[in-house]
Amino acid sequence: IRGMAFVLPRRQRGAFLLGPTLRLQGVYTPEDARASMALNCLEYIKAGVIGFCDWGINLRYKIDGLAEVVRDSGIRGVLGKSVMEFPDYGSCKNVIDQGLIEDKDECIRDTIRAIKKWHGKADGRIQVWFGPRSVGALSVETYKEIARLVKQYKVGITFHLAELGELDTGFIWNTYGMSPVEFMKSVGWVGPNVSFNHCLYLTGIDYKILMETGTNVVHCPGTGFDTRVQDMLQMGINVALGCDGGHETNDIFLAMKLEKVLQNRVPRRDLTILYPEKLIEMATINGARALMWDKETGSIEKGKRADMILVDLHRPSLAPMLNPVNDIPARVLGSDVDTVIVNGKILMENRVVKTMDEDRVIEEARRRAEEVRERAGYEIEWHWPQI
Repeated sequence: IRGMAFVLPRRQRGAFLLGPTLRLQGVYTPEDARASMALNCLEYIKAGVIGFCDWGINLRYKIDGLAEVVRDSGIRGVLGKSVMEFPDYGSCKNVIDQGLIEDKDECIRDTIRAIKKWHGKADGRIQVWFGPRSVGALSVETYKEIARLVKQYKVGITFHLAELGELDTGFIWNTYGMSPVEFMKSVGWVGPNVSFNHCLYLTGIDYKILMETGTNVVHCPGTGFDTRVQDMLQMGINVALGCDGGHETNDIFLAMKLEKVLQNRVPRRDLTILYPEKLIEMATINGARALMWDKETGSIEKGKRADMILVDLHRPSLAPMLNPVNDIPARVLGSDVDTVIVNGKILMENRVVKTMDEDRVIEEARRRAEEVRERAGYEIEWHWPQI
């Protein structure tokens, strides 16, 4: 659906999310999903990303095919399997596209099946987590059931929380009488194996719970800016950088730049907190910790897997580079990455991907994107006159 999304002010984002985005996803075939995953993996490798987390994998996408793509690509992937009980998104009722509506029990059965088949496979590069649909899509009993299953199968939860203001955060307050993280704690969704994406509308008690429980926050500066990132880091909360949204790239270097620029706008900013080393940590070891991979990757240390990237410094935009630590968040882009190594295997060298047919992946993605658009009946709105 890339190219059919656009940036909206935060107050309007919920309306867009519940419109064409879900409609486009609702006509996906398993083959479309597989092509989408292949394109993502290719872009990750080209941008120097060695691992990712994908949330909300619908039954219609067929997770086995997606896991096969991750396995063959050579990178690491956490596949968050969707669970849905109601077709609601926060306070918006019956808004989930008909093509995305799932049966709760079937979702849970398929998630357990996928965990047994894929979790820990491909030399540990693949994980299967629970990635429930949304606030409002589950009953309290189902939240608690998922918490029990996560503990039983020793997996994680990835979830979008406090992302859209009144639509989701207000729904939690009005429905449960608690703040977002207070509610998540009440149903057992906190801990080092839980990663909450966004977290833009939290309160003081929320940050305290995140800190005390070791729950992770994934901040996506390209889709929503949080002025409390520095406060969370100072409290010891693990904050990782992420990319999210139909208009975004998967360039984690760009995410570092966005975070740096946006945090500079915070009046009370403390340069001793969000220094260049911390930005790099948010893109590396903090991300590994959020995905329970920090014992294996996220830093170059004795005993860890051989996961690393090499950046081509022989570029006008990167010369001179007297202080690489300062310059990486400020100047390096994913397109500057020359070599990617995961588990000791070279996935890309001299910007040539060795594990995927780049031309075939791109052409199939282009073809299928047009087919998805046509099936969804989605017309692109042009603001410039057409000649």
